[in-house]
Formats: sequence, C-alpha cells, structure tokens
Amino acid sequence: MGDVLTINKILAAIDLGPDTEKILAYAEWLSKTGGIATQIEMLYVIDYALTPPAYLVPYIEKEKIQNEKELKKWAEKLNSLGIKTGHAIAAGRLIETFNTAIQDMGIDMLVLGHKSHMIRPSSSERMIKSLDIPMLVVRGKKAGDAHIGGVGINRILCAVDFSEPSKRALKVAKSLSEKSSSELIVTHVVSSLKMEKGFERWKEMTEKDKSDYSNELIKDAEEEMCSFLQVCGEVESVVRIGITYATINDISMERDADLIVMGARGLSYTKGVILGSVSESVIKSSPCPVMIVR
Repeated sequence: MGDVLTINKILAAIDLGPDTEKILAYAEWLSKTGGIATQIEMLYVIDYALTPPAYLVPYIEKEKIQNEKELKKWAEKLNSLGIKTGHAIAAGRLIETFNTAIQDMGIDMLVLGHKSHMIRPSSSERMIKSLDIPMLVVRGKKAGDAHIGGVGINRILCAVDFSEPSKRALKVAKSLSEKSSSELIVTHVVSSLKMEKGFERWKEMTEKDKSDYSNELIKDAEEEMCSFLQVCGEVESVVRIGITYATINDISMERDADLIVMGARGLSYTKGVILGSVSESVIKSSPCPVMIVR
C-alpha cells in the first residue's frame, strides 16, 4: 500500500467452504473503502506438500473443473455489484503458492478466514504467520452473518504500543475510519506482566503503594498516548493494564468494535518473529475481524 490506504488489488484466499462468502463479503467492503478501481482476485490452492503421484492427476483435474465452476459463480455475484474480479486455482505448497501469487499479481491486501487446530497449525494460521503482506483476517461473531453487499463497519478499534508499526496501523485505521464514516477508538494496554515484575522486585510493597504504582503506569501511558496521537481529545483513547491480547479483545467487545487494526510486530515483546505473539493471540480469540498492518 503505497499511500496510506490505496488498494488496487485484493487477494481473497478461499477454500470454497462455508466461510467463502464471509471472506468475499469483507473483500468487497474493503474494495469499496480502499480504492476506486480495486480488483478482487480469488485464489483456491490445492495444498500438496509433495508432487502428487500420477494416478491422482485425473482426480485433481476433476476437482479443478468443479472448483472453477464455483469460482465463476462467486465472480458473477461480485461483478453484478460492479467489482472487477479474477480467479485462479493452483496446486502446490500452500505458502510458496500464495507468495508467488502475491508477487505476480501485485497484491496490496490479503483477505482470509481463520481456523485453529488443537495439535498443529491450521492452513490459515500458517499463512497469517508466514506471509509478509497486510491482511484482513475474517473471524469472530461479528463476521458470523456477513454476506456480499452486507458488511458495515461502524466502529474501529486500533491497538497501539507507540512503535513504528503502530504508527502505520494508526494511519491505516484513521483512513479506514474516514472513508467508511466509522468511529475510531485507539487503545494501549500496559502489560500486567510489567506491573507484576515490579511487585516481585519490591515484595514488601503495601496495597496503597501497589495502587499508586499502577496509577502511575496508567498516567505515563496516557501522556504517551497524547503524544502519539499528536492531539488529545479528537480521537477517543483507552489505556488499561492487563494481559495484552485479552484486554484488547475485552475492549473490542465493550465498545462493540466491528474491526480491530494493529501492527504485525508492534505489539510483541518477542523479537525476531514474523508476526508478533500478541497479534497472533488477538487473532485467535478476537470477537471481530482483525486487520494486520505491515
């Protein structure tokens, strides 16, 4: 995204399962919000870790023909709303195939669903963690009834930690808010881990001292929030102490947010990972879709 929110091409990662329309519904909303001539590309990947044996090829080709018919139906529905579309079916390694498609198509934003497995990372979790592109992850109760032409974003929650990735996330959140005429709330969570470490260091602290220490952390964060926003009062801000990912999701429910916007690494205390641990945790339990800004 060269400009703050100029989106020329959106890639919708779909598996033609029950969540397909939800993903396309948010892609359609984003296309109307992000740019005038935005195109939605649909990609269905038949995920193979190894090259399939020859005897499976006829079955794969049959599957492709059926999937092609389904993709055309969705394309026609989007076209009827004046949205340009393209679609493709590919077989291969999931991450490599999407990376290639993102580069070859010149994609600005990825829209995908979210599923979790108890034992191993799901396909969506692998993509979220590995693909280096801004993405809108469609999940949560808020997306439950989403249908093409029926997505409305009335309130956006932007989670920040005052880092450079957070600055980028805030710019995108402001742009989305302006273009969709939605309310914007900015939140910062002071990690309760930081507070607890202080209590461990000074084990003889009285309850009053603990309360004063917590209030001081909040006060400092509120002052930093004012500086971060550059102007106080124009944008609603919420500063709290808590487990970061859980508190962000709690605030999103309290404020009835329709979308959470956050930086990919800006909310993580862990360095050297592709996606911050807090970002991943927010996505796994968010009550609404989450946009990850890179």
